[in-house]
Amino acid sequence: MKLVIENLNAGYDADVVLQDLSLSVEAGEFLSLLGPSGCGKSTLLKTIAGIVPAAKGSVFLDGQDITHLPIHKRGTTVLFQDIRLFPHRSVVENVAFPLKMQGVPKGERLHRAEELLEKVQLAGYGNRRPSELSGGQQQRVALARALAAKPKLLLLDEPFSALDENLREDMRTLVLQLKEEFHMTVILVTHDREEALSMSDRVALMFEGSLIQCSTPRQVYSHPASRQAADYFGNCVYIPGKVEGGRFTASGICFETDAADGSYDLMLRPGCLDTETEGEYPVQVERVSFRGSDLQVSFRASDGTLWKKTCPAGADWRPGDRMKAGLQIGEPVLFLRNY
Repeated sequence: MKLVIENLNAGYDADVVLQDLSLSVEAGEFLSLLGPSGCGKSTLLKTIAGIVPAAKGSVFLDGQDITHLPIHKRGTTVLFQDIRLFPHRSVVENVAFPLKMQGVPKGERLHRAEELLEKVQLAGYGNRRPSELSGGQQQRVALARALAAKPKLLLLDEPFSALDENLREDMRTLVLQLKEEFHMTVILVTHDREEALSMSDRVALMFEGSLIQCSTPRQVYSHPASRQAADYFGNCVYIPGKVEGGRFTASGICFETDAADGSYDLMLRPGCLDTETEGEYPVQVERVSFRGSDLQVSFRASDGTLWKKTCPAGADWRPGDRMKAGLQIGEPVLFLRNY
């Protein structure tokens, strides 16, 4: 189901969190809302669901204006970090609860609940109580309950953040599998940059209640719309230089550009430093940190720029090693220097 948000303002009492925000999510798309704490991600999710009322603007789902509809008539379901299972009900009763609210007969709803438990890999757990399950299993029950309502739009508000890394990865995989199987449109709120980049069709990056960039994960990471967007993902390397007559020049770097003449910083990511190919960019190894499956190697360029690059665990780098590396610039990202 396609979601369209137009000029949305929302917040709490006199505190306006979202400011004139517009966004569209295509049917079947997986979109992640990413940004620092307090930027409005969860407020946006709750406004879509009807938990927080819109002060201005409109929300459309599948062409229908749902801006002022009550929560239960919107066709959306929210899965929170706080799982909120009923402790006094069995697992299968928890999953079947939305169907009970819809008036589905008991036998049918319990049968459908058992089918959903099988989908989330909890077949045979229906008669247990939530307290008898691990945190990861409880999260799967909550997901099955969310799916029982057959939502047009599934809203995930940091549902994996309390799980350890292995369980988080399992839940990510499961959600993506079920998204495809149930043909769902999904919006995920997360602080986890890797989670957003790895799961999403697009990433919407938010700051201070506004949307500053919405694009594919590769585009948001490699071609940020602003220095603020670039810095949010970390590991930026900025190389100062100048553009004169359609050419950018810096230490060991020269390429053509359509940027206007002036002083710029060239933004690069660690993957742009090619230490396997001899080039024209001198670097020296400063530090080597073993991290089990790989190494983090710090390279200091002759212009003072520090690069922190992940290398294979078997790489034979030692502090003091020198080389002339290559730079894989691709489509350069230049930010005008205003200082």
